[in-house]
Amino acid sequence: MRTTLARLAQRGELHQVVRDLFYPPQTIQRMAAIARDLGAAAGAEVTAARFRDATQLGRKRAIQVLEYFDRVGLLRRTGDVHKLRSDTDLFKESA
Repeated sequence: MRTTLARLAQRGELHQVVRDLFYPPQTIQRMAAIARDLGAAAGAEVTAARFRDATQLGRKRAIQVLEYFDRVGLLRRTGDVHKLRSDTDLFKESA
């Protein structure tokens, strides 16, 4: 199963957040939109607690997703907050 999921991630059909956690592109886009909305409302800062509440994920999952967004360049971690990067268009929904 891991091999199949890893291959799908290599082909861009899934996003691998951590070793055994994969999301389809549509879900990642929705979570990125939530992060953008939270950041826009809070001066470009996204906290784990606010993201957790907005996505209704558990604390561990919310942090894993935020760290994934940090790794791929949507956010940048600064202390206890994740800041939106203004130089990226990652995971924006196409019009």
